Amino acid sequence: MSLMPWTFLILISVFCCRSQAEGHMPKAQHGTDVTLSCEVASLPESSTLQWEREGAPTSNTTLFLNNTAYIILHSVDQQSQGTYTCKLKQNGKVQMCWNRTVSVSEHTYSKKSFPLYRETSNSSDLTLICKSEKTYNRIRWQLHHPELIMIAAEKGQKPIVNGPIEPGTHTSTSYNGREFIFHVSPVRFNYSGIYKCVGDDQTTYSTITLHTVRVSADPPDGVFRNQSVVLTCEVSRGADRATLAWLRMEGNRAAWVKQDVLTGSKRTLSVTLKSLSEGQLLWQCALFTESTLRAVAPIKLRLYAGDGVVESSVVIITAGAVAACVVILLGALLFYFQRKSAAGGQPRTEIKPGADPCLSDSALTYVNRDGGHVAMAKAEEEEEELHYASVTVRGVCDGARGNSRKNTPGTSDSTIYSTVNFG
Repeated sequence: MSLMPWTFLILISVFCCRSQAEGHMPKAQHGTDVTLSCEVASLPESSTLQWEREGAPTSNTTLFLNNTAYIILHSVDQQSQGTYTCKLKQNGKVQMCWNRTVSVSEHTYSKKSFPLYRETSNSSDLTLICKSEKTYNRIRWQLHHPELIMIAAEKGQKPIVNGPIEPGTHTSTSYNGREFIFHVSPVRFNYSGIYKCVGDDQTTYSTITLHTVRVSADPPDGVFRNQSVVLTCEVSRGADRATLAWLRMEGNRAAWVKQDVLTGSKRTLSVTLKSLSEGQLLWQCALFTESTLRAVAPIKLRLYAGDGVVESSVVIITAGAVAACVVILLGALLFYFQRKSAAGGQPRTEIKPGADPCLSDSALTYVNRDGGHVAMAKAEEEEEELHYASVTVRGVCDGARGNSRKNTPGTSDSTIYSTVNFG
């Protein structure tokens, strides 16, 4: 009777985790990408499907689409080997799981060219691994079309960078005679091409064909709710028979929106969104070859608050109101000057060149026909907006002594202040 609980646990373990026929995969080429997928017939709302590695959750399941969970292992090496488990959970409890064993070749030598796909963003990276079985005194990574030596190294020496791609932080700092890594981060769209690792006897130990994927939005800076936006996904040349798909992210799941197979010279897939809501801002472009997920390129849209037409109308109305206020203010000032001139028997003024000894440097001087002086304060040149305007009627200087006469009742000092406030 004491053996019964242990037997029960073993049966449950066998029921939950099983290795399917496709669970035993052939060895992956060192430095290439491996995609794992796991599909269930149906998935209730309370269920999840995700990948784990030997009991520990992976950093992230790459994509969850149509009841299928995908994960992409980039640039695999010996550390990528192990058992990967796809678990179906409901309310946090494991209902079923499948094991996939990943093994990787020890060296990179192969006469075959392997494709790699990378999104182009500031966070994307590419690790080109060259690991030869034979020891070499010199090694190099070169780019064909056009042929260009990117980086080279001698045994026991630091690598020499020839450019134009700057090595990333994980690039080998010295060459040990067998393994040489060229790390690229970030990956740009024009980095696509054929990369080869070549020894000093001209033996090619790794050939990688890089395809790049980029996404964009038009307009790029954001839209209002009633505005449309065009999303475009573009692939570099050479990715023949690839399928592009635009996916709308709904939480941790993706929903198909549009897809197309790229043939001939066609390299892009666009989708037009008539309007947006808060729950429709996260999108991804996914690239498949023969139903295998190769790359995803995410994009997050920006939604402005309010209605674009209403906001534009408010701006136009506000600008018109401000302009009208300025015109009325200037008219009021001009009317005041004319009344003041008429009241003092001074119909017009003449500008007198030069400075008046009774006035400061910050004032402009005008001389009336009867010899009176009118001083207007000069606006500060540094100010971009006019905060106030003032008009001052001063006394007339008494001859060469420069003594000012007393103000008459009709010419008392007066100042008008005007302010325009902007909301």
